[in-house]
Amino acid sequence: MNVTIFKRPDGRQEVIDCKHVHDEDATWFQSNNVSISMEDIGGMFAVYADIGKVDEDGEPDELIEISGTRNCFETLSALRKQCELAMATGEKA
Repeated sequence: MNVTIFKRPDGRQEVIDCKHVHDEDATWFQSNNVSISMEDIGGMFAVYADIGKVDEDGEPDELIEISGTRNCFETLSALRKQCELAMATGEKA
């Protein structure tokens, strides 16, 4: 699954093929046109999902999941659940 990584220290973007995602999560993100990006925030990752909503300034209104002690598989699964809720109800988790 393609993921955009924002690299330190300047935020340079690189698209990678993330292999640390469950097949069913990757399929769900792709079939729902959800773009995933992530950045290292000092020993953890902030993982963002763009589900196509924008805020009042026209900027993407992204959902976010912080990895904490979870691995990439677990973090992306949690982000998928958050996306499903937001897309079904319009609410963020």
